Amino acid sequence: MAQLKMYWLGTNSILDCPLPEGYGISTYSGKKDILPWVECCKSGLLPDDANENDFVSRIKKHKGVKMKTDLFFLDYNGEHIGTVTAVYHKRKNIGEIHMVGIKKDFRGKGLGKILNSTALKKLKAQEVKYVYLTTDEWRASAVKSYLTAGFLPVEYDTGMKERWETVLKEYGIPQCDMLYEDASYCRTLYAQLGVK
Repeated sequence: MAQLKMYWLGTNSILDCPLPEGYGISTYSGKKDILPWVECCKSGLLPDDANENDFVSRIKKHKGVKMKTDLFFLDYNGEHIGTVTAVYHKRKNIGEIHMVGIKKDFRGKGLGKILNSTALKKLKAQEVKYVYLTTDEWRASAVKSYLTAGFLPVEYDTGMKERWETVLKEYGIPQCDMLYEDASYCRTLYAQLGVK
């Protein structure tokens, strides 16, 4: 089954997400950051036995990634506890948010919003037409975080309308707009509350 796809339009505003005390943002600075990246992505994006090879396949070999400018970490007291990759695809003038992960002990604190904001600020500065990402329905907190950040569902595969209506219903979101793959308006989605 195809993942859900979402777009954030480059003209949208970005949520202001101040860093709580003890937190900071850093970028990739070398091999010492690889295993902490793996730890941030375990139990969600990567299996519990993930290792350096997962970093190579998911980041180093991912099209367009410039590790020193695109790979961000959310730090707590100097320790990497979250990560996001913000890739600029210059030829198409679009951005991509890739591999957003937070260590288990730090989940449920709204820190994903900080990672989204960091990535979107970087990509908006590059004047992208839109930013895209893919995710799965079962990543409830991530999907909610993206919707809150202004991302909109994309109609790009069979059954997307129905899948998104189910997502909206499950998350208690009454409605939101849906876009076509070219980022034009498609329709307004409704949660169909009370409909089984």
